[in-house]
Amino acid sequence: MTEKQLITRIQSLTDDIEFSYKGFDGAICPFSVNDISLSYGNFEKKYSSIQDLLTDPVIDGKSLREIVESIRF
Repeated sequence: MTEKQLITRIQSLTDDIEFSYKGFDGAICPFSVNDISLSYGNFEKKYSSIQDLLTDPVIDGKSLREIVESIRF
């Protein structure tokens, strides 16, 4: 999945987006475009924008933007 495809899917607000990266499961839960939750392993964080979600280096010190094409959705 590309970054653009991920953004489109988040903006659709239709379902949670489950993924796997380096043996850990995660999920992106878009409740609204200003209320998005990210969980990965034992970590969970809320974001107020898609941009903040994509640029926060919280998955092994990398942002979703950096690893999106390596993630298994």
